[in-house]
Amino acid sequence: MSAPRRLALLLAYDGRGFHGFQRQAGFPSVQEELERAWSAVTGERAVVHGSGRTDTGVHAWGQVAHLDTVAKLPVERVAPALNAYLPNEVVVRAAAAAAPQFHARASAIGKRYVYLLAVGSQRPLLRAGWVGWERAASLDLAAMRAGARHLLGRQDFSAFAAAGRTSRTSVRTLRCAHLRRVRGGLMLAFEADGFLYKQVRNMVGALQEVGRGRRAPEWIAALLASGDRRKAAATAPAVGLYLWRVRYAADPFAGRCRH
Repeated sequence: MSAPRRLALLLAYDGRGFHGFQRQAGFPSVQEELERAWSAVTGERAVVHGSGRTDTGVHAWGQVAHLDTVAKLPVERVAPALNAYLPNEVVVRAAAAAAPQFHARASAIGKRYVYLLAVGSQRPLLRAGWVGWERAASLDLAAMRAGARHLLGRQDFSAFAAAGRTSRTSVRTLRCAHLRRVRGGLMLAFEADGFLYKQVRNMVGALQEVGRGRRAPEWIAALLASGDRRKAAATAPAVGLYLWRVRYAADPFAGRCRH
């Protein structure tokens, strides 16, 4: 029998119909769909490991996964073969040979999430399920940017972590926070060495409070210092959140367009 090889997969998916990436008994998951498709293509029962779970309803443009296989399917045929068996809500954007020590989750050195927020009194009908919705007529972007600056750097994000997290530490390094206007609303992008359970959605919810003028930008710093989730704002809905990119020191997809 041939020695197993490791393949990396670059994935995008519409999260509305899934209970996250990770397999859950009795609920649809992206992992289960990928494993089912791989079995249909090769006859193998492989475990597909993702870079992270993603919550129910959260989308992905740059999720990364890996699997081990002894199948002789050429790597250039992996993506089209899987896509032929995957539901329309999941697509393998690319496949690549990976080093034996590569691990989609353990090898990750950073992640970027994007949150799309529609702003205005009318429901975003044509984008329903793809964006969060802020009903205020407008948000103070300058104030939100000032608030976001307090989130940067290495600090304890306990005040932005949802109950039920399993991380050993709540300290993370937020490397960048970009907030800008887009047609119909705002785009908020965050990149860090890692994120706590629902951290991005909780940060977005807090920044919305600042944008509405209900809180000063300095309130974000006070929240961080308190470490108390109960003092923070409501969690932004999952539908506006996208796992945009996973970063690796040795990226199996280096040189390919990831945007």
